[in-house]
Amino acid sequence: MANIKKKTKHRNLRKRGCIYHFRIQWQGQTLKRSLGTTKEAIAVDLRDKYLENLRLYGQLDVPEEEKNQEDMTFLEVVKMWVPIHKDEVKYSTWRDYRSAMNCYLLPAFKDRPIKDISYMEIKKFRKNLKVSRKRANNIMVPMKSVFEMAHIEGFIKDNVMKKIKRAKEEKPDIHPFSEKEIKQILSSIDSWYCYYTMLAFYTGLRGGELNGLRWIDYKPKMPNGPELSVRNNYVYGKDGKPKTKSSIRKVECLPEAEYALLKQKALTGGSEYIFLTKDGNRMTPDHFREIAWKPALTKAEIEYRPPIQTRHTFATMMLSRGEEIGWVKNMMGHSSLQMIYQRYYSWIPKKSKAGKDGLNDEEIKRLESMFVEQDNQEQENEGEEKDVEAQAGEQYFSGSKDNKIGSGTKVVPNNEGWEP
Repeated sequence: MANIKKKTKHRNLRKRGCIYHFRIQWQGQTLKRSLGTTKEAIAVDLRDKYLENLRLYGQLDVPEEEKNQEDMTFLEVVKMWVPIHKDEVKYSTWRDYRSAMNCYLLPAFKDRPIKDISYMEIKKFRKNLKVSRKRANNIMVPMKSVFEMAHIEGFIKDNVMKKIKRAKEEKPDIHPFSEKEIKQILSSIDSWYCYYTMLAFYTGLRGGELNGLRWIDYKPKMPNGPELSVRNNYVYGKDGKPKTKSSIRKVECLPEAEYALLKQKALTGGSEYIFLTKDGNRMTPDHFREIAWKPALTKAEIEYRPPIQTRHTFATMMLSRGEEIGWVKNMMGHSSLQMIYQRYYSWIPKKSKAGKDGLNDEEIKRLESMFVEQDNQEQENEGEEKDVEAQAGEQYFSGSKDNKIGSGTKVVPNNEGWEP
């Protein structure tokens, strides 16, 4: 008897991965629909709804003329919102919206009539999210957009999302490296990635900006010295515009940055892009972190800090040297001085400005001394490194073409259930 009940309960339901799907033979046709949920109870309710629609209307969905717009569910509004809004934002932003929808918003509100979702319900939902406040605020962004469209279309009379204020975010963890630690890291990191790391420390560029740099973006002979044009951002396997309008900028090359680019030219000068992986693929944050950064910090016996700390290190180092706050703001691509004051106040300012006369023989000698230890070890470790590289390739990559990390990468759910 128990088996018969279970079979009836799961009638017309199938699981593909962790997502439930509805499937039925109807009048000589196979009708199927992704239910976009991992929860059995929700899947059963949706199955029953589709069966009722078939009985009443001969199709899975309620005909438009039969719909009461006041009873539109959150999911139904989302499906209308997707094709309109998708092309209005950058690919990386849309990817984040999709993750927010599939992981958090749809499981909570999918089948709720949008007009019935209350202010207190949304506040409780955000409070119970097991994420940082910054992430919680980002999750609410696509929800605000959906409610705004629903209000304009007349599906709701009161847009409760207008009353939801941003949660106060925690201050970012700023734990810069000392100049001694920078030297230790550069001496410990795989030689292929040392100039990438050096440029990160001495320009403050974001990871996507570094990975999007092309050789045509480097201008070694400009009136005020060498500079980089930051106008491309490589994120999630796609090239696009930088994060904000102020992120499109000219970055002065300090002697360390100029030296790093001079040395990098010998490695990838024949390529369009300044930085590539050892196997010739585009550089990604995951690849750099797992293959180069983590092993270097372990070898240097430095407590782990994420690569974003190279950006914080640049800001604090420049401010401590006495650089003008406005100059630091422009170098980092911020739109106002407020963020510099809020984040880096403790480092403002201490010493006189660093020189900008470019590279000379003495400067090159000083910079090359940073890699003496590494150079001495390279020949001894050459055979060992090849074995390590082969193992790393098997461990982290599913194929050289896609250059996908096989571990340590968050999996973003697919778009089943809400995006065509």
